[in-house]
Amino acid sequence: MYETRREAAAACEYEAAAAAHYSKAAVYCAQHGECSRAQKLADTARVAATCAMQAHEALWALAGEDMTGEEFKAFEKAEIAQIDAMRAEREAAAAVEKRREQPELDPALAALCEETGAGKEGIAALMAYYTERCGWPEEKAAGHIRELFENGTIAALMQL
Repeated sequence: MYETRREAAAACEYEAAAAAHYSKAAVYCAQHGECSRAQKLADTARVAATCAMQAHEALWALAGEDMTGEEFKAFEKAEIAQIDAMRAEREAAAAVEKRREQPELDPALAALCEETGAGKEGIAALMAYYTERCGWPEEKAAGHIRELFENGTIAALMQL
């Protein structure tokens, strides 16, 4: 796959950086209740981490214990990418589990989501924001979200 130590080390660096990027994004999405996105990003992080480890193994085969300092740093980054990807997968799975434990979305809001194409996860996150962070009762939060549908705010946000 890699013919030189330089190629293998560069692949370790590149793939590890990709894994770190996607892992960080997956954790962020998981912490903000975006389960589907978190899972997709965690999957992408896993693929990048796997590629990093393939380059890691190639670098070991080419250089062995005679790695330069820079090669060793790249080698380590590939190993850290595995840990990052595992964390992203755990966070995404925990977000899904948390979502499963939450009550169903208000039927009127679910119908509005179906009618407009709005994501139920996003509306549920908005509902959680109003009830958990703002301390509003569920009825007030649901009524306000219905108003956001009616006045076009949700449609405008969907265009972003």
